[in-house]
Amino acid sequence: MNPLVAIRDFNQSIWLDFIRRKILINGELQRRITHEALRGVTSNPAIFEKAIGGSDDYDAAIRSLALQNKTTDEIYTALAVADVQHACDLFRPLYDHPESAGDGYVSLEVSPKLVNDTEGTIEEGIRFWQAVNRPNVMIKVPATLEGLPAIRRLIAEGINVNVTLIFSLERYRLVAEAFLAGLEDRVKAGQPIGRIDSVASFFLSRIDVLLDPMLEKIAAEGGEKGALAQSLIGEVALASAKQAYQLYKQIFSGPRWEALQVKGAAPQRLLWASTGNKNPKYDDLKYVENLIGPDTVNTVPVETLDIFRERGRAAHRLEEGLEKAQDVLRRLPELGINLEEQTSFLEVDGAKKFNEPFAKLMDSLEQKRQQALAETVTEQTLQLGQYQAAVEDKIQKLDAKNFTAGFWDKKADLWVQDEAGQHSIRSFMGWLRVAETMVGAVPEIEQFVQEVKAAGFKHVVVMGMGGSTMAPIVFKSSFEKGADGLPMSVLDTTDPGTVRQIEESVPLADTLFIVASKSGTTAEPLAFGDYFYDRLKQLKGDKAGENFVAITDPGSQFVTSATAQGYRRIFLNFSEVGGRFSALSYFGLVPAALYGLNIGEMLERAIRMMRANGAYGPVAHNPGLELGVALGVLAQQGRDKLTLIVPDSLSDLGLWLEQLIAESTGKEGKGILPIAGEPAREPQVYGPDRVFVYVGYKTDADVDNRTKLLALEAAGHPTIRILMDEPLDLGAEFFRWEVATAVASAVLEINPFDQPNVQAAKTATDSLMKVVQEKGSLPAGDAPKVTENGVAYYTAATGQDAAEVVHNFFAQARPGDFLNLQAYLTESEALNESLLALRTQVQEQLHLATTSGYGPRFLHSTGQYHKGGPDKGLFVQFTQDHAPGVDLALPGRSYSFGTFKNAQAAGDLQALHDYNRRTLRIHLGHDAEQGLRTVLTALQSAPLKGRA
Repeated sequence: MNPLVAIRDFNQSIWLDFIRRKILINGELQRRITHEALRGVTSNPAIFEKAIGGSDDYDAAIRSLALQNKTTDEIYTALAVADVQHACDLFRPLYDHPESAGDGYVSLEVSPKLVNDTEGTIEEGIRFWQAVNRPNVMIKVPATLEGLPAIRRLIAEGINVNVTLIFSLERYRLVAEAFLAGLEDRVKAGQPIGRIDSVASFFLSRIDVLLDPMLEKIAAEGGEKGALAQSLIGEVALASAKQAYQLYKQIFSGPRWEALQVKGAAPQRLLWASTGNKNPKYDDLKYVENLIGPDTVNTVPVETLDIFRERGRAAHRLEEGLEKAQDVLRRLPELGINLEEQTSFLEVDGAKKFNEPFAKLMDSLEQKRQQALAETVTEQTLQLGQYQAAVEDKIQKLDAKNFTAGFWDKKADLWVQDEAGQHSIRSFMGWLRVAETMVGAVPEIEQFVQEVKAAGFKHVVVMGMGGSTMAPIVFKSSFEKGADGLPMSVLDTTDPGTVRQIEESVPLADTLFIVASKSGTTAEPLAFGDYFYDRLKQLKGDKAGENFVAITDPGSQFVTSATAQGYRRIFLNFSEVGGRFSALSYFGLVPAALYGLNIGEMLERAIRMMRANGAYGPVAHNPGLELGVALGVLAQQGRDKLTLIVPDSLSDLGLWLEQLIAESTGKEGKGILPIAGEPAREPQVYGPDRVFVYVGYKTDADVDNRTKLLALEAAGHPTIRILMDEPLDLGAEFFRWEVATAVASAVLEINPFDQPNVQAAKTATDSLMKVVQEKGSLPAGDAPKVTENGVAYYTAATGQDAAEVVHNFFAQARPGDFLNLQAYLTESEALNESLLALRTQVQEQLHLATTSGYGPRFLHSTGQYHKGGPDKGLFVQFTQDHAPGVDLALPGRSYSFGTFKNAQAAGDLQALHDYNRRTLRIHLGHDAEQGLRTVLTALQSAPLKGRA
């Protein structure tokens, strides 16, 4: 039997005298709790110095805290509290178990600077207790004379206390007295005393380390004293412990104790500390095996714990040789050694041994703090030409009314003046500081990743719509999978072909499915979750939920259903963070961590950008403000097409920016339209409605794109450049663009956080789905204007054949318009090429901006701009037939994915019609790729002509 487990037969608890973030995250501490009967953890400043100062585990968190203007003490406290909280959570099931009274605790020590400061110790003890906010934390207080009244007061406050630095029997007696007096004070105050636990940490090996050289010197002199000294070498610490245990039995018996015990008090257990052997002459387990006894705790370092597991012998030895122990302590004065004096020295020296590493840690933290404050964010270069003066004038006006301070204070009147709009704005500005909150959640997320990998999962599928999936898409395309990460797929379409592709490409039983829905009611992610849950139930029965994770807001209906289905984990996001602003929340960071990315570093970059944007005090230049003002002013002056140019490695950044900017600004007939996926061209193909933004890397020459950007700049187009150092800088860019979008909205005087027109397509879709449920199929639509070569064209434009219909549709184009291709199709490389060819022809011949998106993805992003923005769009919707062998039934529903998708396409088209948008629906039949080539042929039959 494992000796660590066997020791429980003797009612002794083994606690670990070590803590470090790494063991909390990688599962080591949980493994020791589960398999080695570990029942608690103690920490001290020396331990934290080794953990924090001796590793890079904490560096990203240190920088993040430094950038928030935290002091060195505040940084240390935040790191220590976070680790203790995490450890407390791991021990919580043990603490809550009715048969584990007194165990499941994690200790956090007050500053060693307070060793002789009673009031300071009380104040910090209470502050630590409140900061950790866990019932199974113990506040560690030194047993100095000044510490004794602090112990009494903290116990009276209902705070668990681990009393440290006890070296003598007399001091132990005073510690126990302080504990009892604290309980009695609490009783007098009418407060309960049940479940207030305390341990008295009696330090051992240091006693022998101090006294053995003295005894050895006397022994070397020979004679009777020499013989006596020889017999006492290595015996004093154990003798002290055994006598302390007898004293413990006396103190916690009799009338005084019984009066407290009847009210629910638990005794203050003795804890053997400093039990790692420091003398190579002694057995490594000297201070472990010889002190096994009931109602005690032994806190051991990692090395000693491992040795005991391998060769320890569990037996009750604490009360063996009591006469010898008494004799050792009785005869020590015969050698001229005053044990009380020596232990007083040990107390002072012990405090010094904690204070020195603590000071070293503070110095290390201060250096790292200063380094973090010296780092800067990626610069942006704005070449705005004739618009520069207007932009600078607007920035000066905003600065004059202290816009940045008001922005961080969430003053909603910076955007709109109506009360309802202002309430909406205040309700959705949690994204401003969500990165700060998520820094504290990094260990939790990283631990979850380790748990997932340990459970044998080999793939991750993120399932959601809009803001729930845009950031994971960017992570997947912009980063190489981390060395320890899992392959990741993203499902954000109801297209049955795509769903089937996902299903066939992953090992279902070993795949973790993340169902991401802010509201918990979004139809698409719930459909994805139901479909794959059904598949997993067929494979794993009642254990299907082990393969599922939910990310949603607190209180959503999804929490209830996910709990009922036994989801492995439910991450509760933040109701005040809207979907398109959620990249730096659980929605973005849980998938990123599973993919193997360093989310702590990413958050640190985000907080650095927060600092640059005035989050922690005035700044000379606010990059988010300057970018946002430029975009807003340019839009007001007709440059409302934000054209993104990126290297191939950042190709999907446009998807995220499309939703953020279009859904935030496209309303009330205003808006900024992001143009992504258009290859950079020569200046003459662009109209005067463009502003060009280049986002790339300093180390990537990207010659073709940058050369064309220079040509565009020379031709008078406004340009903006942002050059990152590495992909992790995307953490900063997410925040820069979120601020810029909110600022641009303020310039346009609109609410950036609502999406009033998105509901239109949802409502139309819901109406159609009701018909499906009642009649079994979608209602028949209008007859096509023309059907040719298996392709049907639906539009208000006139024409006798396909070419004429298409050309007449585009004849409606006006300068400053844009083309939007809505592909309700199964994405493929061939379709992408054909869609790009169509965009290119329109761009070349009509000089229109072009956008393209696969449905229904864009309904949750640019769909808001399509209905709520300016009436400048020509919308071409592509649909296809879903063959019976391709379509997929939806569990628990009377319709299939294909029907659902068709209803979404029809609902979106109806919403566009309701807003009097110019539309052309082209139904491609069964072969979408061939059908689209047919359309291209019709389009190429004659030059396109728009209105002058």
